[in-house]
Amino acid sequence: MWTIWKEELYKIKSRKIIWLGVFLLLAFATIRLYNECCHYTTTIDETVYRGQEAIRQDKALASRYLGLLTEDTIAQIYKDYGFFYYDANGNAIGNYLNRFVTEEFTNFLQTDGNNPDEIHFREGAEWEHNCAYLLENEVRFDYVYGWNDFAEMYVLIILALFVVLILGLSPVFAEEYQLKTADILRTTRRGRASGIWMKILASACFAVALTLGACAYLWGIYLAVYGVQGLDASSILLNFATPFGYCPESVLGFFLYITCLGIIGALLLTGMVAGISAACHSPFLALILALSGYLFPVVWIKILGRMLPLDMALSRIISHFMTSMPIYLPMSTGFGFSANQMALHLCIALAVGAGGMFTGYYRFRRH
Repeated sequence: MWTIWKEELYKIKSRKIIWLGVFLLLAFATIRLYNECCHYTTTIDETVYRGQEAIRQDKALASRYLGLLTEDTIAQIYKDYGFFYYDANGNAIGNYLNRFVTEEFTNFLQTDGNNPDEIHFREGAEWEHNCAYLLENEVRFDYVYGWNDFAEMYVLIILALFVVLILGLSPVFAEEYQLKTADILRTTRRGRASGIWMKILASACFAVALTLGACAYLWGIYLAVYGVQGLDASSILLNFATPFGYCPESVLGFFLYITCLGIIGALLLTGMVAGISAACHSPFLALILALSGYLFPVVWIKILGRMLPLDMALSRIISHFMTSMPIYLPMSTGFGFSANQMALHLCIALAVGAGGMFTGYYRFRRH
């Protein structure tokens, strides 16, 4: 029985398109991080630092204000360093601290950003709607610049990695039809039962292992550049998190959470691809249908859901289903879903993934 598992795993691993795709994705992440590090600048006491030294200086500067974020903290940072802005040449003038204060608590984003005289703290309703939540949730402040970048890169790499997985997993059953080996496999002692499950299990193991490997690599390179400072800060400081739905309190908890979402997304994707592959006689057709199914939730959310005259309740149910699919699941923290909604989405994801695996099993067995 395990021979089938090992042989199927070897077949998947032997597809060069997978490793080429993984190499290009991780190379892109590495080169981007290297460029980000090289171009990183900070200005402290009129001295400009660049590269890794600038990161070290900003981290040391932020450690002086470590702790609960309050209006006094904001006022002190403004008193010490003023507002962040860009000069006539487009160079950033400021450091991590005053950039955070300027972007989060002023009208900076509504200005050109190159004239500090136009920048002022928000007031009244603007303050209540855009800033107050940072002071009302006992936010633990620290340096999180690199982890903001990590969150965006993680989602981009995982979503692209899912496309690579589709390329590698779509032939799992369809290839047996094309090579005329499906009937032979089903005539073996275990070929009509456990043998099929071993093929699905090999696909799931490979998908999870590859996702974990990509996550571990990203964790490694970002820790090498930014260190561990900021992992105990409040996740609400991350641009990718939202205060209006469920989100782990710390930055470390946030990344462990989205890593779990990525793994669940990989299992869901495996089930979907297995079901589609078992229904197709051609690996190419299975690939096209799997890619279409992967991208369809975006088409629904962006276009069809807004065009079709559906009942509001029905439309909401369909949208929740679509945002439980692999292309949206890893970025669910940005939608502001409550804990109950996220639990529902995870149940939908696991149910659809299991349903896809059972569909693949029975479709291949009874073909």
